[in-house]
Amino acid sequence: MPRSNFDATYSLLGYIYQIRYGLLVSLEKMRDIDDPDDYFVSIESLDDIAFDKHGSPHEMLQTKYHSSPGNLNNRSPDIWKTVRVWIESFKSEQLNFDACTFFLITTETIASGSFAELLSNNNSKRNPSDALALSNEITSSKASQENEKAFDAFNSLTESEKLKLLNSIYILDNAENLVDIEKHLKKQLVGIVREQQLPPLLSRLEGRWFSTVIEVLEQGSGRICIGELVDVVNDLREQFLPSNLPDDYSSAEVDELLFNEEDRTFIQQLKIIGAGDKLIKRAFMDFYRSSAQRTKWIDDGLLHHGELKAHFQKLVEEWELQAGFIETKLELEADSCEKRAGLELYKVCQTEGAKPIRDSFSQPYFSRGSYHNLADLLEIGWHSDFKNLINSSQDSKVA
Repeated sequence: MPRSNFDATYSLLGYIYQIRYGLLVSLEKMRDIDDPDDYFVSIESLDDIAFDKHGSPHEMLQTKYHSSPGNLNNRSPDIWKTVRVWIESFKSEQLNFDACTFFLITTETIASGSFAELLSNNNSKRNPSDALALSNEITSSKASQENEKAFDAFNSLTESEKLKLLNSIYILDNAENLVDIEKHLKKQLVGIVREQQLPPLLSRLEGRWFSTVIEVLEQGSGRICIGELVDVVNDLREQFLPSNLPDDYSSAEVDELLFNEEDRTFIQQLKIIGAGDKLIKRAFMDFYRSSAQRTKWIDDGLLHHGELKAHFQKLVEEWELQAGFIETKLELEADSCEKRAGLELYKVCQTEGAKPIRDSFSQPYFSRGSYHNLADLLEIGWHSDFKNLINSSQDSKVA
């Protein structure tokens, strides 16, 4: 099926590529610089991707993504539109050619003997002086409509300014495509976690990176401190330690339509001990967050064999222990109020009884929600006669 004139697929792929490439070069920069807090990366600000130190532009990167193969020749708009962007930033005094390095990163291939080859990072081919002579020849000839403004901008520079600019430009061809860039991103994360954990780690890192980029673009600055990226990577590394698990759902919103599922067994369990609306709403949230988190850990292969079953067993044993304490306490107080006992048992299990699945995973929603999962299965209950009460309630509905 031919594409519509209004199809924005290629533009969208270009933006996604730009953001992913921004993460890749930021991870590389993170390893190279002395103090990450001094460096900032910006997206769609001075350039597609730009690095600055103490507010002064340091490196400028233009990314050109093409889903099909192609060659960069002397009159390629990708080159001259990019050069025009840099010249206009120079003219507006946003940067100077002496203090900046300029990179054009393209998925296309540099044509042999071309202007781009003279500005490539291939030392045997690179020659900015020859590039100056060739560029003067190119821009003095008749320009296409696409290149006209770029040629005019280039010719507005002095010969000295042209040479300074060309000395600072590096054109990198055959760059990673959207699929291959993932392999390079994983390479930057090697050593942070075990090899089998790289895909789920990268998935979470990219999610946070895209969210941060969107946030700074909405704010208008487009700048992200490399120190913030270091903090994110360190935080994720901690979550993937053997004693911990990544937290994906502690702040997840739960569809309020689910709150109407009053026939769920775990909700009936709460109602028979007199739980109010706030406790029930909290139970819904923990139940669904815990269920979603459990599914994601399983899909990502992050749980050990039998670990989930052992965790549930730990909670059942905790429930039994706390139930025993409360029964003893009520017997001593000569109080036979079963609802009161149930509420007390529920309270204890949802607080100090919310045992973590791993020592360093401190988010209580998972264990709290798992208690509800066990209650839903009638493995445990809050009222001392919960099985008979739930079964009789279900029998009456059937009748």
